[in-house]
Amino acid sequence: MNSWPLRLGHPWAALGDYTVPLLRRWDETRPGIPLELLRIDDRTAGLTQGRVGVALLPGPVASAGFRTALLLSEERVVVMPADSPLAALAQVTLADLAAHPIALNTVSGTTTMDLRQPAARPIATIEVTNTDEWLTAVVVGRAVGITTTATPGNHTHPSLVHRPLVDAPAVPVALAWREGLGHPAVPDLVALAHEVLAAGKA
Repeated sequence: MNSWPLRLGHPWAALGDYTVPLLRRWDETRPGIPLELLRIDDRTAGLTQGRVGVALLPGPVASAGFRTALLLSEERVVVMPADSPLAALAQVTLADLAAHPIALNTVSGTTTMDLRQPAARPIATIEVTNTDEWLTAVVVGRAVGITTTATPGNHTHPSLVHRPLVDAPAVPVALAWREGLGHPAVPDLVALAHEVLAAGKA
């Protein structure tokens, strides 16, 4: 097996709480092949440009020439400042968000205006281009954010809280890689990701 690194791209939250167990198990079981986790602010996390050999991608994977393995589906949550009126709710609906500006990551996010019916569209949107800008917009109270359950664990801030968004579809998360020649360890990563997820749910 080749010892050259396998670069694993992701756009913002990798595999959520399963990220560290996956990396640790890889180091334990494949010590001769470095697995490098790279956050790349791009819809395919650098896969289209050849910057990575495999990517963890939330949302539909539409690019031609990719093979994919569905890993799990993540529920959506709303992230907001702790002093937001929405924080008093145990759970949030899309209609609840209509009076609040929404932060939209237009580069790599999974939230779009298509998520809402016209009657429940927010009063305004704030477009950002990466996770750091998204967090800043939410922390300072300029907007609330819609994301998946993976995000709060990876991107925390003491002034933020999150609530379940109960009437929006879950987001599929898949491993994707290019068809044809690629890193020979990709099948091992796919198998190990499934193992780690199964162990975490046991």
